[in-house]
Order: sequence, then structure tokens, then C-alpha cells
Amino acid sequence: MPEFLTPAAPRPAAHAGPSRLVFNRSVGPGWYRMRLVEPEIARAVRPGQFVQVLCADPGSVDPLLRRPFSVHGADPAEGSYDILYTIVGRGTTWMAGFPEEPGPRAGTLDVIGPFGNTFTPPSPGDEVVLVGGGVGVAPLHFFARRLLASPEPPPILACLGARTSELLQGSADFAELGVDLRFATDDGSAGFRGFVTGLLEEVLDRRAPGAPLRIYGCGPPGMNEALRKVAVARGAWCEICLESRMACGFGICFGCVAPIRKVVGGPFHNRRICWEGPVFDARLLGGPGEGPRVSSSGL
Repeated sequence: MPEFLTPAAPRPAAHAGPSRLVFNRSVGPGWYRMRLVEPEIARAVRPGQFVQVLCADPGSVDPLLRRPFSVHGADPAEGSYDILYTIVGRGTTWMAGFPEEPGPRAGTLDVIGPFGNTFTPPSPGDEVVLVGGGVGVAPLHFFARRLLASPEPPPILACLGARTSELLQGSADFAELGVDLRFATDDGSAGFRGFVTGLLEEVLDRRAPGAPLRIYGCGPPGMNEALRKVAVARGAWCEICLESRMACGFGICFGCVAPIRKVVGGPFHNRRICWEGPVFDARLLGGPGEGPRVSSSGL
């Protein structure tokens, strides 16, 4: 198995320090992709992992808490990594204030990471379906890039959802990868009319019974819960990368605790999404009215 696809330890050694800003480009209404250079993070990070950014000017403690961001991609040779974000609060408003192309004397951001676990690589012969919405497309894009760079890349279908076509995020990035790409929009302005999990059900209905398949998802809480229900009801293998507010990112503050099983069919335990996750087997995440209630809002 290629080294860059091997699962990281649940408690990786994190690097703390300045990450140099390369660009901070607008990629849609209120959406930005930021490229940073920090060789240790770029070499260590795996798809599904995240970094914690201090969104404050030097010497300031306002806001005090760091903001978590899934890594959108990494280039170990360049020592760079990307994060995708949308403006939802003071932290991301501060980040959006950086220039789009800062030039040779770029500023730096105080970043620590990477944290968390990563997606389980597919087995030979598996088909891969990625189901994403919002900033949840970031770890899925990173995962797709790494899979396609492997000696025997699997067939990949990416299903992306949004309320309307203008809010579809990640479409251009996935199109550049050359994967099978399909869309779902609530208003039907692009692709399937309805939720992205409805598109997934349509895809599953058309597949040959018993064909090996692995589903990987990441999105807002409602999408994650709907994906869990679809996967469990159909007995499909599925991992979901959860989103949550995380004050520390390494399990010490217990700010991202949610009821999640340790084993399939077992009792719920209060587990830290940053430390035991953020990637979990869908079968561990609960039943009707149960499971994690997490949100990425207020960043």
C-alpha cells in the first residue's frame, strides 16, 4: 500500500508554528481556498485530518479559540497544503481579510496540526463513491487525489450537493481530477433535484447487487445523518467524516464530544470527534433521534 494512503495514528504528532500564506483565492460567493506552506504539516497530513488555525492578529487573543479546517489537499514536495472555508463568523471573516495574491512577502498564520484520523483505503476491486456537501468536499477531494495517485486507482464517483447550483462547491476541482461527477441541488438547478443522499440512493439502485463498494462522506450534520441512514439501511460500507466546533483539536477540552458507539451494536459513549475521529464507521453514529449533534457554524 502506498505510504500516503496508510492510515495515520489516531493521535498524530502535531506541528505547531507559522504557516506562510501563498494565496487566499475566492472560489465562489463567500468561499475561499487558502494555500499555506509548512513542510512538516504537508508531509504528515492525511485525507480526513484537519488543522487548527489561530484567527487573530499577532499579540491578540480575540478571538481566543482556534478554528478547525479539514485539509483540502497537500503537496509534500512543495511543502504546501490547502484549506477550504466559507465566511460564517469572526474567525473566517478575519481569514478572508488576507489578500488574494500576497506576493513574495506574504504573511503567516499560526497553525497547529494535523489532527485526527483518516479514511480507510479501499480494497483492490472496490468502487469508491464520495458524497459531499459544503466544506465537506475538502477532505473528499484530498482523498480522491491521493487515490488517483496510487498505482491502481479505483473507479471514483463523486456526488456533490447544495441548495442551488451557485452554491455547489468543489465541482471544478473534482472535474479537473477526471472522476465521474454528479450533482444534486434542492431546487433542481443542477443535476438531480433533491438531496445528495437521494442521488446516492438512485446510484445504488442502478448498481449490480453485490458489487464491491465503499462510500465516504462529509458534509453538514443533516447530510451526514441522512447518509448514515441510507448506508445502514442498505448494508453498505460507509465512513463519515464529521464536522464540529473544536477548541483544542487534540482531545483535552471535550468541546466536540458526541454520543458515538465504540463497536457496532454497542452502547453509546461520549466520544471526542477530534480525538477518536473525525472519521467514523457510519454504523457507530446512532439511530433515529440519536447520535452526534455537531455543527461547523460560528467559525
